[in-house]
Amino acid sequence: MDNAELLEVYSKGLSSSGKTRTHYLKYAQDFLKYAEGKIDKETIEGYLKHLSGVHKYNDGTINFIFRVIRTMFSRNNIDWPYNRGDSPSIRESSITAPALHPELIKKMIRTVKDTGEPDEKAFLALSTTYGLRRVEMIGLKDIDIRLKDKTIHIATAKHGRERTHIIPEAILPYLKQYTFSNAMSEFALLGVWYRIEYRVGLKHTHRVGWHSIRRTLNTMLGKVVSQDSRKGFMRWKQRTSSDMGFRYSAQTFIGEEGETTEVVGEALTVDQEVFAVHPFLDAWS
Repeated sequence: MDNAELLEVYSKGLSSSGKTRTHYLKYAQDFLKYAEGKIDKETIEGYLKHLSGVHKYNDGTINFIFRVIRTMFSRNNIDWPYNRGDSPSIRESSITAPALHPELIKKMIRTVKDTGEPDEKAFLALSTTYGLRRVEMIGLKDIDIRLKDKTIHIATAKHGRERTHIIPEAILPYLKQYTFSNAMSEFALLGVWYRIEYRVGLKHTHRVGWHSIRRTLNTMLGKVVSQDSRKGFMRWKQRTSSDMGFRYSAQTFIGEEGETTEVVGEALTVDQEVFAVHPFLDAWS
């Protein structure tokens, strides 16, 4: 089969839709383009090294892409050249990837509030409030950010919880200043990060970036809210039926003035709990 046929078969088994589906297909398509028809273990190993060396993906993302490739092989009845349970090894440096000191994050917020460009303010506000992954920020569109309703919908990667959050009043002004109608590339988002580092006088350290803020927020919330609340707020992978409350995190209402969206149920409770003790919202106020 050619690449188009392989992708077609793979796509039929995807239960996700929208941006999440596109995300899975992007990785499958990129691998097939790299492989140039040579679908074997040597090609897979070369592709994974390419992701690490050229794209600078962390090991967690590489493991995720490895599983995408494995699933594509399985659905197309192609022999999988690895033993059961094999996966790319995770380096110790990936497990202990650096977070940012909370006081440095607060300094970033204060500096960007005063002197930053609209894109710096918007993406730093989203990162420090929700701990967004890079792919989650890149995927955001105007339709996802309902300023009038004060809600934001996040289509999560890595099998995480795709859900809707409340937008706190503290960051609303900074989201209003930026339009998400133009697609943001991963390269451009990296440029936003470098500009923020420059503004605060921070010398760039290898493997420090947007995800470092997520690590810090995850660590700090773990000290003040329950594990279930932290996992729900950070959109971690769903594992049990007890996570069902987050699958239906928003309700759309049709009224005389059009469509509105509200955060509901367990998601609403968790957002309210987290925002009451959130470590960075005060800095945005």
